[in-house]
Amino acid sequence: MIGRSIRQVGTLAAAAALLALAGCGGEGNAEQDAQAAKPERIANVIATEIVSRPFTNYLDLVGEIEPWRRVTVSIEEIGVIGRIAVEKGMKIKKGAVLAQLEDDLLKAAADEAQASLKLSRLRRDNQKRLFDEEALSESAYLESQYQFDMAQARFNLASARLSKTIIRAPISGVIDTKELEVGELAGVSLSFADIVDIDRVKVVAGVPERHLRHVQINTNVTITFPAYPGMTREGQTSLIGTTIDSENRTVPMEIVIPNPDHKLKPEMASIIRIVKDQIPDAIVIPQDAVVDTDQGMIVFVAEGSVARAVPVVLGPISQDQVVVLEGLKAGMSLITIGHRDLVDGEPIRLRTQ
Repeated sequence: MIGRSIRQVGTLAAAAALLALAGCGGEGNAEQDAQAAKPERIANVIATEIVSRPFTNYLDLVGEIEPWRRVTVSIEEIGVIGRIAVEKGMKIKKGAVLAQLEDDLLKAAADEAQASLKLSRLRRDNQKRLFDEEALSESAYLESQYQFDMAQARFNLASARLSKTIIRAPISGVIDTKELEVGELAGVSLSFADIVDIDRVKVVAGVPERHLRHVQINTNVTITFPAYPGMTREGQTSLIGTTIDSENRTVPMEIVIPNPDHKLKPEMASIIRIVKDQIPDAIVIPQDAVVDTDQGMIVFVAEGSVARAVPVVLGPISQDQVVVLEGLKAGMSLITIGHRDLVDGEPIRLRTQ
């Protein structure tokens, strides 16, 4: 009895083991069948044929407009402002009267000096006649001559001071500021007005030290102005500074351009464009097509229905375009859309844009 029971238990255990193995084998086959039935991933991409073309790389600098000349007109004699002949914004010519001081005292002094000069001249002439007749010593005649010379100097000084009561424009230009009004007491060296000459203007900017090799005297530039979209001016560099600013490591640069319509105003912003590099036959691609990896920069090209990763060496950049110095050549099909998640050798399907 006992032996029979043992044999029955053994038979049952063996049967259970066989059933377990059969079940495992069924699940494994099902997984393999599912993987075999799963379709292969194909990435949809857009590619563009690479062509070589000329490439120009630019240096763009932010500039500022300055007047060709700015002159501060100062008072040269003390007095009360009696008349003002100009207002701010008025265009004036060199030598034009800007204002006049009340000149009663200085005019009286000039009249006195003139009368003294006439008297000295009369005395000198009389002494000269006596000296020629040998009726007067040479020393007495020379004394009268020296007295006349001093009177002449005093008259010249009084006349010069009187002339300073009329304030004239030292240059042609536009009245930019006016500091005094009629009736105010004006002292010596007090500022009366600023005159700016903007028939020509200077465009000034700082050239970064690392770009100095691209800029020389008479380098051609193109200038645009945010205030006037679409307006450009051509010019040449007229000044390159001799000292580097220790704070921002730039060198001052100036371009002089005509401004006959006075559209360009002092302190106005501008963009100065200078040609840095010109490559007549370059491989140029969008910057976005480049993928930065741990092994370096790569791009993907389409080879039939497969994506291939190509290491590249990059050169100059201009806006959103970059020159490829090594890795690509004309005729290759560059993947420009759908390349971010690609891996080398992955199947692809080319789509039209």
